[in-house]
Amino acid sequence: MMSVMTRSRFKIPRIKSEKYLNTLRGSPCLVCRRGAEAHHLQHVGERGVGRKSGDNWAVPLCHECHMGLHRFGGERTWWDIEGIDPISWAKRNWDRFNDHSDKRDDTTG
Repeated sequence: MMSVMTRSRFKIPRIKSEKYLNTLRGSPCLVCRRGAEAHHLQHVGERGVGRKSGDNWAVPLCHECHMGLHRFGGERTWWDIEGIDPISWAKRNWDRFNDHSDKRDDTTG
């Protein structure tokens, strides 16, 4: 089930979907193709200090690549070095997930 979290002061929605994150876990890492965990992009969405971006901005990274990105520090530069556009990937994958979810929901009713 997808829910939308909001900040009390600004009321900016943050998408939360455990079902979507589960589709990323174990899928191929965007960098090395090993089994992945979900990484929340740090340079998109509505974030505040100590807050993750919404689950719609999560991408699959294996543990080694995930920790390497965090050690590197500059996320935009890290993705540029890897030659990957994670924002486009996240948008496409989120849209595809919702398209498939809508079809599943329509057939179960």
